[in-house]
Amino acid sequence: MRFVSAISLFLMLAGSSAYAQSGTDVVSTSPPQLPITASPLNGNWNLTGNRQKKLFPLLSMYLQVNGTQIIAGGDYQAVCPNSPRDGAGSIGGILQGEIAPDGSFTLRNGPRATIQVEISGHVPSEGATTWSGEYTLTGDVSRKCPTYRQTNSFTATPFAPLSGTFSGLLKMQYFQSPPPAYTGPQSYQAKFSVTAAQGAVVAHRLKTGDVHFYLPLTGTIQVKGSSCFSHGVADPLTYSTHGSVASRYSSISGDSVNLWFAMNDESQLHVIAVFTDPGESTLSIVNALVIGGECDHQSFLGTLDADR
Repeated sequence: MRFVSAISLFLMLAGSSAYAQSGTDVVSTSPPQLPITASPLNGNWNLTGNRQKKLFPLLSMYLQVNGTQIIAGGDYQAVCPNSPRDGAGSIGGILQGEIAPDGSFTLRNGPRATIQVEISGHVPSEGATTWSGEYTLTGDVSRKCPTYRQTNSFTATPFAPLSGTFSGLLKMQYFQSPPPAYTGPQSYQAKFSVTAAQGAVVAHRLKTGDVHFYLPLTGTIQVKGSSCFSHGVADPLTYSTHGSVASRYSSISGDSVNLWFAMNDESQLHVIAVFTDPGESTLSIVNALVIGGECDHQSFLGTLDADR
């Protein structure tokens, strides 16, 4: 699909620029403990859609309440009804909103986003395991859908906390030129095994004074078939800050998984993946990008199945 290719390219460029910005001055420390507002809205939610069954639009979000403010991040994708191969969306998109005195709220993303997302609802009662609302997606999805608009109701259900191992063959290809000294193949397959576990929400105060919330992941990776590395570790407590942006942590938002692995050849492997279905049976690798080392700029694509 067009939106998958566009997202892949964007994320590869974003990964490269993030690495250039952060350099190698990563420090290992524990984030400061900040108060976290308790709310039945807090959590990782599937709102609507299923990639495996080709049910679109797709909306999944991590929600965190901070006072009366709601911060959400996750995955939203729309597909043109008359041309299913055309679509647009965002992995890691941010939405924000305020809770009114009556408990109602509306979440919106930024005005420059290709797809405008609006999610409205009402804070559920304490102990509720689901909540309901309505979504509206609008935007220029493609030339065949320049005035896309979709509105519908939903019932949000929680994702199970990520915990498990995903394995499979991924294909390597270059979207950027390899390092001048690289003499290996331009494409090959390697076997990957990723183990990840989700932790409790972390609140981190940025230098701007704003509070950044995320659901951390820890993980390990084993690779067979690469001439550059064979294993790595992802640790959400290893990070540095640059201006107003926190970097180098691994996290999950909705059905999107973002893992930074420190590999044994001293390179970084930035894995961006999404679940193929709400049951978390398979990870679809949007891009696993190598940053640094002799295999710099290599990208791995494919799917990893959950080990049952």
